[in-house]
Amino acid sequence: MTVNAERIKLQTTRSPIWLILTVVVVGLGFAAIQAAALGPHGVLKPERAAIGVSVFGVPVLMILSAMSVTGEYRSGMIRTTFLATPRRAWALAAKAIVTAALSAVVTAIMVAGSIAFAAALVNAQQGAELSFGSAQVWRAIGAMSLYAVLGAVLAVGLGGLLRHAAAVVAVVLLMPFVVEPVLGALPQVGTRVGPWLPFGNAYTFTKTPWFQTFSLWWGPVGAACYFAAVAAVVFMLALVVVTRRDP
Repeated sequence: MTVNAERIKLQTTRSPIWLILTVVVVGLGFAAIQAAALGPHGVLKPERAAIGVSVFGVPVLMILSAMSVTGEYRSGMIRTTFLATPRRAWALAAKAIVTAALSAVVTAIMVAGSIAFAAALVNAQQGAELSFGSAQVWRAIGAMSLYAVLGAVLAVGLGGLLRHAAAVVAVVLLMPFVVEPVLGALPQVGTRVGPWLPFGNAYTFTKTPWFQTFSLWWGPVGAACYFAAVAAVVFMLALVVVTRRDP
């Protein structure tokens, strides 16, 4: 019942449409750029073809997920939500379930679409690397979809903790694009701090070719577990705060 109510809320607002269109444009645009920049003998990996979705699209979907919480705090609708669902933890969990499902579907479609679009722009030999008969292509789709699911849970948790859209947007954008690259690049600091940065771990398990000057000894599986743990901790803290604090 609560999950269905959250689905209806998401369907009756315009922001999801515009944000999803942003993911589409960014994903296909970066796929075209990667294909155009490829030399005649170059190799285009599935993860690079879908870099627009992983690096830029998922943060946009995270903002959408956070807005499902912060938007209700801004409008005061959160009081109605908590009246309809006295168990506040379940209300927040329902938002996470709906936004995670939406993020997973949009990401899977856009990763597949970006790879197919890039394959259509390169020669036949290069396109073989992007064939849907390749296990690497399906790994990229699955890993980036999992990243989107965990990102949605993390964003809903941040929304419950911070309650303001601007604050969540700042965290979601500054962490992967400013804070983590700077910390990871600092001499003597990056190798020690870098492995504990959440988005750095996310890019490791999705094999996203992004700015990363440190390595993770625990590999892609360990990186996925670490990012999942960060998302779980933030979400659990949000459940505690939402349950104890007035709307």
